[in-house]
Amino acid sequence: MNNKTIIMVAGIIATSYQGIALAENTQQQNKQKEGVVNFSQLKVSGAQKQTPLVKALEKPGAYSAVGTENKLQSMDKIIRTMPGTYTQMDASQGTVNVNIRGLSGFGRVNMMVDGITQSYYGISPSKYTHGMQPSNDFGSLIDPNFIVSVEVEKGQLNGSNSINALAGSANFRTIGIDDVIFNDNLYGLRSKANWGDNGLGYNGMVAVAGKTQLQDDGYFGGLIAVSGHNIPGSYKNGDGFNSDEFATDPSFKQKPQSQLAKLKYKPNDRHELEFSGRFLQNKLTSRKINSEDYYLKYKYTPLNELIDVEILASHGNNEQKFQGDPIGGAFKNAISKNKSDSINLSNTSHFSYGDVDYKWQVGSKLMKTKYSKEAQSVEDPNTQINNPFSPSGTQDIASVYTQFEAKYDIYTAIFDLNYLNYSVKGYKPACDETEKCFPQEASNLNIKDSGINPGILLSAQIIPEFQPFVSYAHSMRAPNSQEAFFSSNGGQTMNPFLKGEKSKTWQVGFNSLKPDLVVDGDQFNLKALWFHTQVKDYITSKAFVLCRSNPQDEFDWCLVNDDVWDKENPPMSQRAEMYVNDHRNVNLRGYELQANYDAGVFYSMVSYTKESGKQPVSINSTSLFSAGDFTQLPDYYLTLDSGVRFFDEKLTLGSTITWTGPSKRISPVPDGDQNGDAMTEKYEKQPTIVDVYADYEINKNVKLMMTVNNVTNKNYTDALNRANSGAIMQERGRNNETGRGRTYMIGGQVRF
Repeated sequence: MNNKTIIMVAGIIATSYQGIALAENTQQQNKQKEGVVNFSQLKVSGAQKQTPLVKALEKPGAYSAVGTENKLQSMDKIIRTMPGTYTQMDASQGTVNVNIRGLSGFGRVNMMVDGITQSYYGISPSKYTHGMQPSNDFGSLIDPNFIVSVEVEKGQLNGSNSINALAGSANFRTIGIDDVIFNDNLYGLRSKANWGDNGLGYNGMVAVAGKTQLQDDGYFGGLIAVSGHNIPGSYKNGDGFNSDEFATDPSFKQKPQSQLAKLKYKPNDRHELEFSGRFLQNKLTSRKINSEDYYLKYKYTPLNELIDVEILASHGNNEQKFQGDPIGGAFKNAISKNKSDSINLSNTSHFSYGDVDYKWQVGSKLMKTKYSKEAQSVEDPNTQINNPFSPSGTQDIASVYTQFEAKYDIYTAIFDLNYLNYSVKGYKPACDETEKCFPQEASNLNIKDSGINPGILLSAQIIPEFQPFVSYAHSMRAPNSQEAFFSSNGGQTMNPFLKGEKSKTWQVGFNSLKPDLVVDGDQFNLKALWFHTQVKDYITSKAFVLCRSNPQDEFDWCLVNDDVWDKENPPMSQRAEMYVNDHRNVNLRGYELQANYDAGVFYSMVSYTKESGKQPVSINSTSLFSAGDFTQLPDYYLTLDSGVRFFDEKLTLGSTITWTGPSKRISPVPDGDQNGDAMTEKYEKQPTIVDVYADYEINKNVKLMMTVNNVTNKNYTDALNRANSGAIMQERGRNNETGRGRTYMIGGQVRF
């Protein structure tokens, strides 16, 4: 019996165990209800709900959040409604890849699921690259049906979330026991099902949960959830052209299945223990994907304000088994593996001195991430060391962190400090005898460094309508195994002197809260800010000409003559793609604004981002190797989500309008510019895209939903879509615009 089966059985036992005690609990509850005065149920208007969006808008700093449980849209569309936040789209990966202010990838953005850092590196065979090289990128293997909210932190330090996180963090919170069970119930069921045309297919999820009441207001509970999708893969753009002609193929069809189990034991208010297992199986682009993630969380909160201890330990295991044609024409029976382990221990103390209230958190986080592969060469055994398929290595992170918060009257100061020590280990093959490199012989590299990262956030609640804040943060991240041990030409393409990236971020902004702005009971929230991030030692890849050291006269000629660059394959040199630290500082700056108004019968949310900046574009991200993608945000993008509610707010009719400014893509021609960066091409401003939707809550148990995306059937291109840079996309036209045409979706939710 495998781990998944054991955990799912345990979840079933936990959810059903409450039935044994149900009669006794019901009897006790009936006795307690005697002599109790019952009040009518309080009706909460949409304007009064503390949604994830409203909570983030009221919190000082660059925070954003969105709830997802009542939406039919994809995670890409949902995340792109938040300011300063975007996604890297790649239909061949089956993942969610968050972009914060033009930076993405493991270490640049700390993507988490329930607070656990995600490190999956997808490798997708593709026929739209040169030399049949696979498409590669980081992402999170998470079923959208399990996600109930997304919380994003940008450009500031916040405890363990900021460890090895250059730009910020994004946390996906999955469904929990209390998301399934109604208040005062001991068991519950929650299900949803959706269908969409134009390549979306259908999906569904069922979750059941149960609780057994214990003494001292404690309980023992469990949850099990299963989800399945059937996604055709291909779609039609606004002009009716099928994506199989420019972006997809039959191998993009997928039927991912996911399972989630949670056990929670809370004997009293002092102790809380939670265990979770999350699993995913998929077959996509000629590979079988299996993912397992576990965590164990323990909280100890005695009646002592100085002690609030939390321990979070996790283990993740991801595997990709490749089938069909050889990978890149070089490997057969290939397997790529990724294992990740972490432990995070922290304590939070609360105390006061005089008129000042203090909160002090101290903690430590350890992470170990290992990438490995198994593969058989089709012909030449040297292919193993001269092919960039699935770079192997281990990254170790050790850190300590502290956060000190002081509140006096209307003023709040939050001081953050963390120490990060990293080590990146892996095997470097020997360099060719004709090449000079260091170390010349085969060796095990150990790239290591450490640093201290301070941060501060100051805020003041002058009046509800004006709550200014200012922050500064210094952050860093370690090189990834995929950067340190990328091998397109053996040992001479690995850089033993690669350093981690460092950034400094300044932010100035304010929050605004105004209840009863237009009518009694309404609420208006606003967050506006300016930011400037400077990145030093930015890691990118460049192509080099390596001069051969034998014979000496050819070596000398190669070193001093630029003519060698004009030759395709000069006999005295060879080409090598290598990751290096760019000498140029990367500056990213811009404005972000988000406002939300809710009067119950009417609501409107607007999100706006304007960013300027330019970072080097890795030569390995071209269609030659497809390692990563272009990450620079569009010049601006704006989302307006408005609607009305009828029939006691049970029927919602709304629309979402999206404006996207000029953006860029990596040129399908894999050439570098004068700085060695991959060449880019500009897309002009995209058409305005209008989506409409309707939700009808029949009662608290049943809800129906309908959405029409791209109502006017505009032909457009999604920004930051991997398909934009495919080798087949050299000739841009209406026939290969990557945006999806008009699409209809219907769905429903049942909960009791």
